[in-house]
Amino acid sequence: MCGASCGIIITTEDGKITNIRGDPEYPPTRGFICAKGRAFTELVYHPERITKPLIRVGDRGSGQWREITTEEALEYIRDKINAITKTYGTESVVLHRGAHRNDLVTDMLIRLGKAIGTPNIANLDNVCSMARVFADVYTYGTKSFPDTVTPSKCILVWGRNSLETGSESMINIFPAARQNKAELLVIDPRKTSIAAQATQWIKPKPSSDGYLALALIKTIIDERLYDADFIENWTIGFDELKELVSEYSYEELSEATWIPVEDIKSFARTYATTKPASIQTGNPIDQTPNAFHTARLISILRAITGNLDTPGGDYLINNPPLNNLQDTQDKSTRPMIGKEYTIASRAYLTPSQETLKAALTGEPYPVKASILMGTNPLLTYADTEKTREAMMKLDLIVAVEYFQTETTEIADIILPAAAQHEYEDLSPRAGHINTRPKLIEPPDDARSDIQWINLLAETLGVGDRFWETEEEVFDYVLEPIGWTYRKLVENGTLWVPRSYNKHQSDGFKTPSGKVEIYSQRLAEQGINPIPKITPQTTNTIEYPLVLTTGKDYYSYHSSWRQLPSLRERSPEPYVELNPETIKKYRLKEDGYAVIEAKEGCITQRVKPNPSLDPRIVYAAFGWGKEANLNYLTSWDTELCPAMGAATHRGIPCRIRLESH
Repeated sequence: MCGASCGIIITTEDGKITNIRGDPEYPPTRGFICAKGRAFTELVYHPERITKPLIRVGDRGSGQWREITTEEALEYIRDKINAITKTYGTESVVLHRGAHRNDLVTDMLIRLGKAIGTPNIANLDNVCSMARVFADVYTYGTKSFPDTVTPSKCILVWGRNSLETGSESMINIFPAARQNKAELLVIDPRKTSIAAQATQWIKPKPSSDGYLALALIKTIIDERLYDADFIENWTIGFDELKELVSEYSYEELSEATWIPVEDIKSFARTYATTKPASIQTGNPIDQTPNAFHTARLISILRAITGNLDTPGGDYLINNPPLNNLQDTQDKSTRPMIGKEYTIASRAYLTPSQETLKAALTGEPYPVKASILMGTNPLLTYADTEKTREAMMKLDLIVAVEYFQTETTEIADIILPAAAQHEYEDLSPRAGHINTRPKLIEPPDDARSDIQWINLLAETLGVGDRFWETEEEVFDYVLEPIGWTYRKLVENGTLWVPRSYNKHQSDGFKTPSGKVEIYSQRLAEQGINPIPKITPQTTNTIEYPLVLTTGKDYYSYHSSWRQLPSLRERSPEPYVELNPETIKKYRLKEDGYAVIEAKEGCITQRVKPNPSLDPRIVYAAFGWGKEANLNYLTSWDTELCPAMGAATHRGIPCRIRLESH
């Protein structure tokens, strides 16, 4: 139901799922299960679920479909792709991945792209998680995670509501922290459930996280709260970092973040002096032009305080050696669209809006086909108007889905997606590997994303690089450790022993063997080797407010609003506003308001939230029609130079009463 991979126990009777509960023996979640997990059977047995391939028989968007066989669907896709690639080249096909229905789908799509000759693998990771992953990789050599074994004395939660979203490896640390009387520091403009428990909570201006990171680092350096021994022995570039923060005054940083200077300093002191400390981050970090450099500053913050690779701090994961599904010959002859976003492009991460620009303009070459797996671009991609215009120009749209969505309405072929436990699935996580075994049969022709990829590969003439079943895929992945998928199912989770202070004997997995505050690798790719934060879009008299957003506890981005128990709890989109703002703009509580930005306007219902700064408009994300937030986002704003991330937060806007 999301990307968290919480431990669950499922009961079946006569081939049907009858009960789901949290698994108390799975350490990262200890029996936790959210509302989405409890609603899983509503997905599996939903009467409107797509279970057979559909082909469009009317005009795009007409809603006219005909059921066809799997063989007919695959033959249609093959013939269309062969005709497209003969005229426009293999790179004119783009493979899109959205929600993490399977952990290995991205790698399988990259493998398929290489095999058929397209480097264009578009997914939303450039605005959701990968800026933070790559920031760690370029700074330490590997990804860091908050320690879930040794309790921290201080937990900093940055732009993340850890009690309600993405709980994997996160939720279990808070009871232990409370018992340990740990400091809980929260950075969020809104009073979330985790912020309500904070010992210190600061409320930055949306999208100002880079300036806040600079302010915290400046305080730690100016007051000599850093770990001098670690910096001297295990870092490169500390002098350049000192020079960077010296360029800013506390007053400038306070103005940029909306946080009083003394609150910034107090927050920094608590984090730097309460050890061990760990940091959790959320995807607001990833959704601005400063995404990568902001994430790098947070990576550096961990290191200079001596909280890296240490018990109770942020540990560096040990993962078992696995075969990489991406490893196959790349038949592409033209570079990836968006190759200028060098960090993303090296990971076959094509910024989604760049592929759609190519569909509209033909530059750097035409895009003519999209295969979509678990993604709904007409709700989740920036700039809905242009996204729709671009997709309508495509010669082929194939969507693998559970339900009809705004995007499937304009598809040519819809392939039915199988739900979890209707197929075999492998889930490599941080420091361990799980399985999600098949427990029930999928309906009709529904298949997993991985199995659809295997079938597409066979249909497109590259089946020799793929497999017959999911289990064969996973056996290949597990080969280096001498395990089979079936053995893993029978034995349960495979844990990699956790170790700390590895750098003292092995160094860090960077070219220098140290934490690279200054990164020569980034300099060689045209990225600032020391994180630089660029000025944000400023508000104007015309657009005086600041737009931001967040995830709904009862959905997963744009998914699951079809499920009755979740829709009952979250029936419609609400824009949250300070009561002062509601009064100032003559809005009505529970009435409707129009939110306007340069790109367009949307309508959402008004909900008061006294915790918000009166300058903030906190709109709901992932809703359709006139409430769709991405009518207010743009392709044309400045993008993150490393990731190609479009701006989804901190957008200048205004608000008025809905007149109808």
